[in-house]
Amino acid sequence: MEKIREFLIELFEKEQKAIFLEYSKDKIEEYNIFIEEKINIYFKNPYDKDLDKIIPFNLIGKLHNPASDRFYKSKENAPYPTPRHLYKITHYQNGTYGDLWACFVSVDNPGIGQTKILHSCFIVTLIDDDLKIVAQFNPDRDTGKWAFVGGDRELKMYKLGKLLSIERYLEPVNDDWGIEQYNKDI
Repeated sequence: MEKIREFLIELFEKEQKAIFLEYSKDKIEEYNIFIEEKINIYFKNPYDKDLDKIIPFNLIGKLHNPASDRFYKSKENAPYPTPRHLYKITHYQNGTYGDLWACFVSVDNPGIGQTKILHSCFIVTLIDDDLKIVAQFNPDRDTGKWAFVGGDRELKMYKLGKLLSIERYLEPVNDDWGIEQYNKDI
């Protein structure tokens, strides 16, 4: 699990830099190059649209055109982004991928306040000896279930395979649904 945790920490550090680059209108080209060369390597086929397998992460993997001047004005004195919180990692044995890890995380740039809400579950596996994110699920707060938002549509959140182990790192705060999911053996 430590290898998976390190993979995510590395990705989240790069995500912070990408967010910071996005704050400057004159750095949009640098931001887009950074996304292409330093972020998208963490995903399996981030642009494979043939089988609807594009992974629509909040920020990660999205290329941008310049935003409005108002957006950049609002970011002039913004602090350097904070990394996502990692709540837990669950290890599965999956029939298609073999080892598979469900990684429960916060929103990007969660700030430093007391609210630590569970926002996404990234599904990670080995592809050609490299760790890759192959799917993402986000909470559907209306139904109280996880909803598929991108990646391999064949993966089902509640049928990821045989549960092997769970490591919990940080409990969500001010998030009843997130705390429930954190404590579940999923």
